[in-house]
Amino acid sequence: MKALARLSILLILLAGCSTPKVKHADTRDWIPGSSVFGPAKGFIGSPFPDIGRKGLFPVRTSHIAILSNGDVAFTARMQTLKKADTSIRIQALIFNGDEAGLAIARLLKQKKRQGLDVRVIVDAFSNPSLQTQRLYFDLKQWGIEVEGYEAMLLQWINEVPIPKLMPHYDPNRLDKRFHEKMWIIDGETDHGIAITGGMNVGNEYFRIDPRTPHGNWRDQDVIVKGGVVQDMVAAFDRNFRYFVDIKKSRGILNTNLYWKATRSLLDKTGHVRFHFDTDPRLVERVQALAGNKLKTDFHAARSRFFQSRPRYQERYIEQAYLQLISGAKREILIANAYFVPSRAIMHALMDAARRCVAVSLISNSPQTNDLPEITMVGRGYYKTLLAVNQEPRVRQCKRPRAGMHIHEWLGRPRDEKKQREGTMHSKYAVFDRRISLVGSYNLDPRSARLNSESALVFKNPILARQLADLFEHNDLPKSDPVSLDKAEHFKHPDDIIYRLRKSFGELFERQL
Repeated sequence: MKALARLSILLILLAGCSTPKVKHADTRDWIPGSSVFGPAKGFIGSPFPDIGRKGLFPVRTSHIAILSNGDVAFTARMQTLKKADTSIRIQALIFNGDEAGLAIARLLKQKKRQGLDVRVIVDAFSNPSLQTQRLYFDLKQWGIEVEGYEAMLLQWINEVPIPKLMPHYDPNRLDKRFHEKMWIIDGETDHGIAITGGMNVGNEYFRIDPRTPHGNWRDQDVIVKGGVVQDMVAAFDRNFRYFVDIKKSRGILNTNLYWKATRSLLDKTGHVRFHFDTDPRLVERVQALAGNKLKTDFHAARSRFFQSRPRYQERYIEQAYLQLISGAKREILIANAYFVPSRAIMHALMDAARRCVAVSLISNSPQTNDLPEITMVGRGYYKTLLAVNQEPRVRQCKRPRAGMHIHEWLGRPRDEKKQREGTMHSKYAVFDRRISLVGSYNLDPRSARLNSESALVFKNPILARQLADLFEHNDLPKSDPVSLDKAEHFKHPDDIIYRLRKSFGELFERQL
């Protein structure tokens, strides 16, 4: 019955959609031969004259450590938060009002009472639950700015584009979300520290409930000290100013004016007391992880922090990927949650295979993807990518595993009956075991064209080897290889329900 109901809904939706199937357009030209650590002139910036390449950060020397998974990243986040003495800046697409989010929120309020500058950026449209919305109100009433959120779901007021008031008017602004993940503690001090990568704030990202796939995702962060922290502060602050400026442009609808009055009133009458539903077992798990001993192995690395802001038509992270792929000589390892590649990325990967580079990709299977239709659409590109292995020059390569290899994440070895992990939410890559990329950027149309994203690229063979070990010894064994025959079946599936879901996803491919 459930399958029949789903089929009916899909049929109605497909019948009502007259939009033709859309293939992504090529990326804007990038500069071949340029280096990810090269001068700014090697990148194409925003076409807006007042922006240009101002959004590109310099190359820095930083100290970086790999956080092996979400539970370790949660311990790092809680312990850096407890030590904060000046400021806290947190940005995430999702900041859930669950056990992990509530524990973080309690610390944020405590730090605010101690006089710290505490600011948060979220995407309220991606956080619809009432408990989460109450959490944001609670933070706001205690003086913590939460940009991207407004009480009573009034954030839509700040989303309506007004051409005369916006210097970079964009009619598609509503579909352009803030997808970055930044956790910055004391960023303006000489002891600033930051965490960045793929993780939002929520139980699943931090593996709070390992007994269920939904509460036990695979994700990847890094922790950073040194020069890059300044650039993360700058990226966060310009995002924050963007939200504030939008509200100022609304005149009497500037919600900040009313929050000031609301806080003044609540200070006199007493703050609103909220009840939050929690599971005692998960609360205990949160407390245990927060108290774990954190072992960090920092190494100095040449590094560059990238931010791509499609509102200004910046595409720095895609350019960085193209530079790194084109420059690889031996091996490319990519773990990416949502793989629906642009034509430029596809060609770059295939060209790498033709150079006898061993290219290995892991992305979600439909069983593990929290958005299964994305995998179904992405599978349509597997055949073209794997077909490169049949070309004579690739077949003649002498390097072991030269060519293109695709794997789908299952969350456990296929031949074992262990508890399955949930979605692989990681977005990281390793090139020749020398240079690594970790960030929020998915190799899909949303990250390329719609979402603001961030990524850290760093050069250090020890750190690259640590990430490669995670790829080879943790992620790859829990994934299933995709053969050319399988790819052919994925492209032309027999199952009618699967075909309909795939077709439905393809209708909205540019928005996936």
